[in-house]
Amino acid sequence: MTAHDVATPDSTATPDSTATLDGTAARLARLEAERDIQRTFVRFFRLVDTRRYERIAAECLTPDAELDYHVPELHRLRGHDEFTRHMLTQVAPRSQMAAHVPGLAVVDWDSGGQPHLSAYTTAWHWYTAHAHRGDLRPADWTTIGLIEDAYRHHDGRWLIARRRVTPVAGLVAAGSPPPPSPADPADPR
Repeated sequence: MTAHDVATPDSTATPDSTATLDGTAARLARLEAERDIQRTFVRFFRLVDTRRYERIAAECLTPDAELDYHVPELHRLRGHDEFTRHMLTQVAPRSQMAAHVPGLAVVDWDSGGQPHLSAYTTAWHWYTAHAHRGDLRPADWTTIGLIEDAYRHHDGRWLIARRRVTPVAGLVAAGSPPPPSPADPADPR
């Protein structure tokens, strides 16, 4: 918008200034959406790291979210119930602590107006199997993953509709691979 496009109380908006204002409103709406997307992205990791597993799906995922984790092994999770069950029955019993450090995230919009976020994230894990070594020990396993998300506006919020996590530069950045997961009776593998 240029200085002569701004409508003052004494003037009326011209068609050119209305188009500029509409364009400005669209850019502002996109910036607000990207801010909300970034907040959801970070909130997801904060809830994992603070072990509030039962809140993640409702606060960060669409009800029909599809999540594919290829770290440390393939996990395909569909919807709130399956994701929450996995976190409570597979992750919680094995995980003493976790710390996720997301790198800079980029939000791109496809031609259909769908936002996609991509970022590298370093994940530090401490397992209950090694808790006897104390809380102030090096992480048992550290990895770097590429997060690729698709977001959808749902109930007034931008939530993760699809997530794919793949390892970057190998499965392990430091430490040893995590202990094998116990069999999940709901997992068809």
